[in-house]
Amino acid sequence: APTITSGATATAIDENSGAEQVIYTATADDSADVSNGVTFSLSDDSDSALSIDSNTGAVSLSDDPDFEAQSAYSFTVVATDAAGNAASKSVSLSVTNVDESAPTITSGDSVSITENTGVNQVIYTANSTDNGDVSDGVTFSLANEALGFSIDADSGEVTTNADFAADFEDAQSQTFTIVATDAAGNFAQQQVNVAINNLDEVAATIISGDTAVAVDENSGAGQTVYTA
Repeated sequence: APTITSGATATAIDENSGAEQVIYTATADDSADVSNGVTFSLSDDSDSALSIDSNTGAVSLSDDPDFEAQSAYSFTVVATDAAGNAASKSVSLSVTNVDESAPTITSGDSVSITENTGVNQVIYTANSTDNGDVSDGVTFSLANEALGFSIDADSGEVTTNADFAADFEDAQSQTFTIVATDAAGNFAQQQVNVAINNLDEVAATIISGDTAVAVDENSGAGQTVYTA
């Protein structure tokens, strides 16, 4: 019989890498005696999504691989010579999980600050999870950097910057939009509403007059002479 010389493990492929790709090539040696060539086939217990070219030994996967649906394939290569002598080898193929899911922003969508708050004040911290699949970390940004807020790409801390101006009398709220992006470029956004708290910044106005009602002399002590 021929000897199958190709390995028992196919090179792993990334999920979503496309259908109809060649994932393995079978090779065989039939030089032990006379040979009129070798043809290749797959045994009946091989995954149905796999097929082989009988002449070249190229094994193709009809599916677009999806780690979440199927993380591995198995098949058995059969090499048969012209005299009907056959050899077989079991082969496994692994599908590599890739980062295809966007992060999830877990921090809230609202915060409040007092009007006239100065610059460089930390007013919010963005948090996220990226455990939908594999993850190489998340970085943070703002969808619009010109609204008076800045963000630390690593910590997610949002601070007021030189463009920030909070005045309750002008606007009772402002917004900014958090963007969380993973290493593969998948991203999620969340708008955060910033409520502006009114501050007691205006002095009272005295509305009573500047002249008290005249009192008669000798009219007694302890009497009310004016009400502010």
